[in-house]
Amino acid sequence: MPEPSKRSIEQYYAEFPEDERLRSGMGRLEFERTKKILERFMPSPPAVVLDVGGGTGPYSFWLAELGYETHLIDRSERLVQLCRDRVQANAQRPSLRSVELGDARSLAWRDSSSDAVLMLGPLYHLVERTDRVQAIREAHRILRSGGYLFAATISRFASFIAALSEGRLNDKTFVPIVEADLRSGHHRNPTDNISFFTDAFFHRNAEIRSELEEGGFSIAAQIPIEGLGCVERDIEAVWADPPSKEALLNLVAQTDMIDEINGVSFHFMTVGRKA
Repeated sequence: MPEPSKRSIEQYYAEFPEDERLRSGMGRLEFERTKKILERFMPSPPAVVLDVGGGTGPYSFWLAELGYETHLIDRSERLVQLCRDRVQANAQRPSLRSVELGDARSLAWRDSSSDAVLMLGPLYHLVERTDRVQAIREAHRILRSGGYLFAATISRFASFIAALSEGRLNDKTFVPIVEADLRSGHHRNPTDNISFFTDAFFHRNAEIRSELEEGGFSIAAQIPIEGLGCVERDIEAVWADPPSKEALLNLVAQTDMIDEINGVSFHFMTVGRKA
């Protein structure tokens, strides 16, 4: 097992500007692609959606604007408070129904009370498989029949892709992290560089499928989020040029179900359906 991260998960989210992450860099592509994938499977509004580990609520607020009844829970007091502040600041617009502290492994929701559950972070921060399966079972419990779980994971190869796209192959602090990730999937950051993330589990695609199935779900789809867009070294320049941005999004969408290339992505979305 690699050396533990210098910052715990709680410390990481107390320090890292998570509320800004999806507004710059590769986070822009992650955000737009995640929304596109959700749109493929989400029931029509006004369905009830629980955003588990939703942070400051970027997806919850977007879904609320579309007419969904959205609820958010997160383990980070800081992120929950930021989300509550945003709710208060936008009181005149469609917003979240509730924002609460909570744990993905023990949801304070009734059985069959939700139409969709988002887990766009918990399944890589629950580093033990038993904890991940427990969280998945909780999602299954609160979903109505026919409901969907949207489970985002970080690819086992994400650090390797980052080393290539960010020019870090000669970084003597980062390459050992990459090697450990490839061996076991257990990501640790023993350095002081907060951009190297915190404790997490990086999945192989077959692993998350197995976990969802053990939790009671059938697999509806498994889709790369960034896809081949993850190798773009100047995503800010692409985003600043509307034709380039549109071309990137269109090409990633056209290739996201092609077996030969869809294993290349920082994140994946595995969609589970409750019978």
